[in-house]
Amino acid sequence: MDQNVSVQWHWNEPGSHSVDWQAWNALITASNSPSIFLDSRMMLSLMNSEERNLAAVTWYQGKELIGIAVVEDALAESINLDGHIAVKRSWFSFISRWVHGSKGRFTFRVRVIGPVLGSGLHSYRWAAHISKLEQRQLLSETIFTSQSNTGTKIPRVAMLKDLPIHYKGRRKPLHSGWAPLEFDPEMLLHIDSDWSDLSDYMAQMTTKSRTKIKRVLKVSAALKISNWSEQKVVEEADQLILLYQKVFNRSGFRLGQLHADQLRQSKRFWGDNFMVKGYELEGQLVGFQCAYIGYGEVEAFFVGFDPELVKSHAIYQRMLVEFISTGIHCRSGRVNMGRTALDIKSSVGALPQRLQCDVRFRNPIFHAVVSRYTKGFDPAEQVLKKAWKVDAYAKRKHSEIHTA
Repeated sequence: MDQNVSVQWHWNEPGSHSVDWQAWNALITASNSPSIFLDSRMMLSLMNSEERNLAAVTWYQGKELIGIAVVEDALAESINLDGHIAVKRSWFSFISRWVHGSKGRFTFRVRVIGPVLGSGLHSYRWAAHISKLEQRQLLSETIFTSQSNTGTKIPRVAMLKDLPIHYKGRRKPLHSGWAPLEFDPEMLLHIDSDWSDLSDYMAQMTTKSRTKIKRVLKVSAALKISNWSEQKVVEEADQLILLYQKVFNRSGFRLGQLHADQLRQSKRFWGDNFMVKGYELEGQLVGFQCAYIGYGEVEAFFVGFDPELVKSHAIYQRMLVEFISTGIHCRSGRVNMGRTALDIKSSVGALPQRLQCDVRFRNPIFHAVVSRYTKGFDPAEQVLKKAWKVDAYAKRKHSEIHTA
C-alpha cells in the first residue's frame, strides 16, 4: 500500500461514532454516483443493527478522504445449486453435489464488499484521481487486514458486489487476483416523468400485460394496504420478520438475512423515506413490503407474505405494482426490484441488468482451484416476459445502460 495512504476500519455501533459522515457523504456527492446503500443514513441503520457484523472502511491520503466502502462479514448458504445455474462442463455437477453433500446444502462465511441485502454497484466510492487499478490494489491489500470487534474470525473469501455488465457474452476477468462470478440479474423499471398514475404506466404496456395488471388489481382488492409509522414498525417488527421468513426459506441461495432491528433502525434514520406497507386480510396481517426512497430511485427492499395468497389474492404481484406506484408518486427515475422472481417481475415491466461479482480467497492455491471450478457455470438462462410496447419509455431508457 502507498505509504501516504492509510486505511481505517469502523466496526458496528462503536465504529459509527468515529466516521466523519460529512466527509463520507461529500465524497459520494463528488463521485456523481449517488447510492442509497452508501448513504450515511443507511450505514448508521446497518451499523446500529444488533444482528449485523458490518464495517465502514475509509482510505485517507494525508488528510484527504480518497475512498469509502461498506464491508460485512456474512453467512452464505447454497441449496441445490444445480437448479439455479447452467452447467458448462461435465464434471461440474459431480463436484457441486459433493460440495453440497447429501442434504444439498453448503454453508460458508464470506466477507462481502457491498450491501449484502441489496443489489447494484454500492460497494465503494473513490476520489476522481484514484485510478481503477489503484482502487483495486488498495482494496486487495486491505480486505483481509481487519477483524470484527465481535471477535469473529476473518472469513477466508471476499466477494465484491455488484459490477454492471454492459456487454453481451460471458463475464470477463477485470483484475488480477479476483475471479468473476455471475448470478441472477437485478430487475429495473425506468419511470417516465410524464406518468402521473398507474394508468399512464399501463398505457405503455402490451394489451396482454395490461390485462394481467388489471387482474392483479382486481384479485387483490380484498387486501387492506396501509403505510406504517415508526411506532408501528417498532412494535410489529418481529411479526414482519416471521412473514419475511416464509419467503426467505424458499430461496435457493442466501447471503445474509433481514432482521427486525434493521427494520426499526431504518425507520429511525430514514423516516418517511423508508416505506413500510402492511397488508391485512379480514383483520389479519398477511404481508408487508418495504423500500428506501432517495436519489431519484425507489429501492424495493424486502417483502414477506403467506405463500398461499400468491394465487388466491395475487399478493406478491400487487406488491410489485405498489413499488411502481410509489416510484410514480415520488417522481423517481426508476424502481430497483432486486434479483429474485425474475419472471414475475418481468411481467410488470422490470428489465434485467446483468451483474458481476468478483471473489478473492486468502489462500492463493485455493483461489486458483476455485477460479477454475467457477468457470464451469453461468446463471440459468431465463425466458422473461415482454411487457412493453415497442416504443415504451421504460424499454428505450433501459437500452441506454447497455451501450458500452
